Amino acid sequence: MKQKEYQEEEFNKYRKETVHFILAHSYFIFLLAIILGVLFDTFFKNTIFSNNIYKNLGFFMLITGSVFIYWAQSTSANFRKRIEKNENKSHFEFGPYKYLRSPTHFGLFIMTIGYSLIINSLFSIIFTLAAYTITKFFFIKKEEKLLEKKYGEDYAEYKKKVKNWI
Repeated sequence: MKQKEYQEEEFNKYRKETVHFILAHSYFIFLLAIILGVLFDTFFKNTIFSNNIYKNLGFFMLITGSVFIYWAQSTSANFRKRIEKNENKSHFEFGPYKYLRSPTHFGLFIMTIGYSLIINSLFSIIFTLAAYTITKFFFIKKEEKLLEKKYGEDYAEYKKKVKNWI
């Protein structure tokens, strides 16, 4: 029985130190921001974005963020194929990863702000900015440490070349 408990403990420890585990939790923070924003807006009514320009901007941001997330995810899905081809570029400098290190987070941030504008939620914007800060200083730093541990000097060089906007 103790062997099984030990194996489960080791598996959970390993799982918590994977990039996907960290990413899933960081994405959840943005969802939580929207939910909290909507809840706060139900109790404290604020309509500061009364102009339709904000809704149109919100739709544009929602679509742009979604496209950016799709681009980032499809690029990272093809990561192994590029390694196998051994192309001349750094393994990481493809698609939106040429421009920033966390394009999915950037797209999620843009999309969440856009949705907040569409639903006219001041608190969702405030909580999204808080989610951005939490993500940047906790989750992305941890993710990058794991990636640097996994890919070594290649990832360290990539970090020097490509700045992180989020």
